[in-house]
Amino acid sequence: MEESRARSFQTAFPEDLLHAYQKGTLAYTYKGVPCLRNPLDLAISLRLLWQEKPRSIIEIGSKAGGSALLWCDLAATFRLDATVVSIDRRVPSAAPQCAARFLRGDVGDLQAVFAAHDLFTLPRPWLVYEDSAHTYEGCTAALEFFRQCLRHGELLVMEDGVLAELGLSEQYAGGPNRAIAEFFARRPHDFAVATEYTDMFGINATYNPNGYLRRR
Repeated sequence: MEESRARSFQTAFPEDLLHAYQKGTLAYTYKGVPCLRNPLDLAISLRLLWQEKPRSIIEIGSKAGGSALLWCDLAATFRLDATVVSIDRRVPSAAPQCAARFLRGDVGDLQAVFAAHDLFTLPRPWLVYEDSAHTYEGCTAALEFFRQCLRHGELLVMEDGVLAELGLSEQYAGGPNRAIAEFFARRPHDFAVATEYTDMFGINATYNPNGYLRRR
């Protein structure tokens, strides 16, 4: 494992491929429900779930609920006995029929939703996907919150740092990449980049460059 401050955030995607790849990602569905996942990170997640065997999968950012549905099905397939919780400012109006708990909450105040729904007692180990607004402020809030909540070895996945290469980072005040870089500058010993996941198909061949973070 390596600290992200020592690594570039450049992904392995060629520019001419990336925009077409993004178009497919935004159109991706699971069981007919918008899921917005790409094949590389789906493959990484399959390996991650099997190897880490989380007892709780916590998703920040529900969208239509497709990812939560996917996590429920994968957990059942792998016989993980995992609780799936999906948190968003807006609970999906037509949430898919699955075992996930869809809760209203804001990435900027996760303490409130965790306290209100007794989420601090969720079974361990945890796996967290931060996939909400992708703003610098939101990503920073998630990093600061989960550095206190996660235990040694648990994972936080900061989604979609690839926004920088899509030319969108200004819209998000620097987004996930800036949040991760500045967090590591402040707190270099809290997380390490889980390079067994970020670099599975090549250095940062993922939509989440330096974004698979293991609590130290």
